[in-house]
Amino acid sequence: MTLTHRFKLPFGLWFGLWLCLAALVCWQAWPQQIERGCWLGEWPFEAGCEAWPAKAERANTPEVFQRQLQANVGDAHSYARLAHAWWLNKDARALELLAQARKLAPFDPRLLPVLATSSLEQQNWPVAAQTLVQMVERGNVEARKPLMALMLNPATQDAVLAQLNANSRWLDVMLASIDPQSPPALLQRFVSEGHALGIVRTTTVLNMVDRLKRSGDWMDAYTLWVALRQKVGSHLNNPGFDQRSLRRGFDWEWTQQSAAKQGMRVNQVPASPQAGSMLEVELTARAALPQPMVSQTLLLLGERYRFKGRYMSDRMRTKQGLAWVLRCANGGDRWAQTPDLVETQRQWQSFEIEFRVPPECSGVVQLQLETAAPWEARAGISGVMYFDDFELAPLSTASAND
Repeated sequence: MTLTHRFKLPFGLWFGLWLCLAALVCWQAWPQQIERGCWLGEWPFEAGCEAWPAKAERANTPEVFQRQLQANVGDAHSYARLAHAWWLNKDARALELLAQARKLAPFDPRLLPVLATSSLEQQNWPVAAQTLVQMVERGNVEARKPLMALMLNPATQDAVLAQLNANSRWLDVMLASIDPQSPPALLQRFVSEGHALGIVRTTTVLNMVDRLKRSGDWMDAYTLWVALRQKVGSHLNNPGFDQRSLRRGFDWEWTQQSAAKQGMRVNQVPASPQAGSMLEVELTARAALPQPMVSQTLLLLGERYRFKGRYMSDRMRTKQGLAWVLRCANGGDRWAQTPDLVETQRQWQSFEIEFRVPPECSGVVQLQLETAAPWEARAGISGVMYFDDFELAPLSTASAND
């Protein structure tokens, strides 16, 4: 008899040992399987379990998280969920647990609303601003409204501005979601500093410039425009039409009519044989003309100015033609205009006018291309007109009196 055969155990005994081992493993693993099923909401625990926390927020009482922490002292998520559950129940222990829970899970989405709300109630503006910014950057839409309230309040703006840095991703999101009724001037500091840091898109800045213009905050709008463009003309922007117009802000603007009812088409075309570009205004006579056809908002803080330029037209069918007119930016009648610009048979001609800025304009003027006779805008005009080499310069008192 060999040694192996001498110590061979009966099959029944081996089988019994394996069954005991399997039973021990099941006894150890079964509670964890139940806990996992409750957490994931798997069958038959779709509605959660009373004794274990669920991944969903339903049926989770504070007692469930307390029992979970007793069994798993280092469960950071359970600390966060217990603090949140106590907060919902208006339990004072929520704030006591908040500091400890944030050490374990500083950016837990359940803790941040608790911290933000408590900070707002205590008027702890720096902590409230920092927390709301963190929430917005993590996609919490509900945090936008209280954060915007802090941005619009002069007493709390500095706390929010302190959260700006070159890596901020929240500011452009907030500026893009401004309530149309919000005073845009209150947000200018955010746009200016955000643009300086390079964290605000050009489109966002231009939107703010246009909002400031519409609200009549002309100086704020122009200051922001200068910060955006960096290099601007002293009085007239892009006078030679050589740069592609943004068609907003303090640049040249015109209406883009639909193809079905298109009374005009405006383009910047090559000024060949000269260098650069010129403005082309093609009139179709198929629809009424918008008034103005082309315009630019000007900030003129002097008293008297001279405006001149060149124009050329082709096949113009009109009684009185077009004119560059001046109005106050806040509305009102024409108070200056060029001579009527009519047919030139493709020959360049010059125009020039001198004008005094009325006090009621407060230094903000609209230079506009309109029909010389208002009735012709309704009737429509056909032909093509080109403009180039504009110049707007202030006149000294002495030269104006000569």
